[in-house]
Amino acid sequence: MIDATEYEQAAIRRCLKSFGEAAGEIGFDKPLGQYSESEALKVCDAIVTCFTDVMAKQHASTAFPAVRGLPNVVQNPFADLESDLPWDKSHSQKGGA
Repeated sequence: MIDATEYEQAAIRRCLKSFGEAAGEIGFDKPLGQYSESEALKVCDAIVTCFTDVMAKQHASTAFPAVRGLPNVVQNPFADLESDLPWDKSHSQKGGA
């Protein structure tokens, strides 16, 4: 990975455990060059799955920055916006046609 961000570098480090577990199932005494295709794919899958999961969690945690200055810190200030949409047909109009 070229110019990995600090989040990507942290995600890569978190994948070492997944790599170790997958390689441990195959056997640490077996050199990487002697892995079968299915064994190599198992290790790749463990690493890629871990990296993707870590990056998705990081993204989810930063999708809506906390709004400070309110009595309670709000993670998603727009969470209740959908019910306030004037064009939303699911809510009845008051005094209307």
